[in-house]
Amino acid sequence: MAQHDYDVANQNGANFRTDLNNVLDAIHSTNSGGSEPSTKVAYMLWADTTNNLLKIRNGANNAWISLGSITTANLGLAALASPTFTGTVTAPELDLTGTTSLKLPVGTTAQRPTGATGDVRFNSTLSQVETYSGSTWEKVGGVPAGSIVAFPTSTAPSGWLECNGSNVSRSTYSTLFAVIGTNYGTGDGSSTFTVPDLRGEFIRGWDNSRGVDSSRAIASTQSDDNKSHNHSVTDPGHSHVYVDQTANNEGYRPWKAGDNDCGQRSKNTNSATTGISLAAQGSEARPRNVAMMYVIKT
Repeated sequence: MAQHDYDVANQNGANFRTDLNNVLDAIHSTNSGGSEPSTKVAYMLWADTTNNLLKIRNGANNAWISLGSITTANLGLAALASPTFTGTVTAPELDLTGTTSLKLPVGTTAQRPTGATGDVRFNSTLSQVETYSGSTWEKVGGVPAGSIVAFPTSTAPSGWLECNGSNVSRSTYSTLFAVIGTNYGTGDGSSTFTVPDLRGEFIRGWDNSRGVDSSRAIASTQSDDNKSHNHSVTDPGHSHVYVDQTANNEGYRPWKAGDNDCGQRSKNTNSATTGISLAAQGSEARPRNVAMMYVIKT
C-alpha cells in the first residue's frame, strides 16, 4: 500500500530515487490505504482498504465515487453475460430484445411482498400474474376478481372457486375478499369469509331503482313465488236432466188450463259428472334449464 502527492522534489541521488519509487508504488497500488490520500486531484483512483471499495475522485474534486468492491469478482458489477443483481436495480428504461422471455419473481399469496405501485409478480397460489395497484395486488388482464360465470364441468378451473357457500381464507383470497367482503357471509368473523352459494339457484339482475324488483340489495335472496292469475274453463262433459211428472205416476192431478198452481208439476234435476280436471302440482316453478356449475374468479 502506498500513497503519494506525485510531486517529486529536487533532491540528490538516493533521496530522488526513493521519492520516485514511492510515486511508482502509489500508482502501482492505486493509492491504496485505509484513509484517503492527503493530496487529491480530479479523477484520481483510490483503493479504500477500510471499506474495501475502489473509488474515483469526481470531476469537481470535492467527493469520491465508489466504483465497486475490491474483494469481489468484477468489482461486484454485472458482467456482460448472465449478470446477477442484488438489491434494487433502477433504470430509466429497459429494452429487451430476442426471442426469450422475461422471468418474473414467483411466490405464493402468503409470500406477497410489501408492494409499491406498479410492482409485478407471478402468484403461484392463484396461477396468475398480478400487479400492485397502490392499495392491493390485482390480477393482470383477464376477468376481474369477483366475476361469476357458468362452467360446464363439475370441477372449478384454476384461479376460480365454486359458488358453494364455503368459507375461504381472507389472506389466501385477499383480492376476492377486497371485492365482495362479507356480503355473502362473514365466515368465522376474522380469518375467513363466505363465497356466494349458487347451487340450484337462478341469478336475477339487480333492480337498482328501476322499479321492477324494488327494495332489493346486492346479495339479497328471494323465495319462490307465482303471480296471481286466472284460468278459463271449457267443460264439454257437463249436462242437466229435466223431468215432468204427471198425476198418473206421482199422485198429482193433471194440469188444466186456467190452473194457477204450477207447483203441481214436479221438477227434478239429476246430478252430473263434469269433464273438469286439474294438472298435478310440482314442488317449484321453473323454466326448462341445463345444470352447470357457477364459479367465481379469485
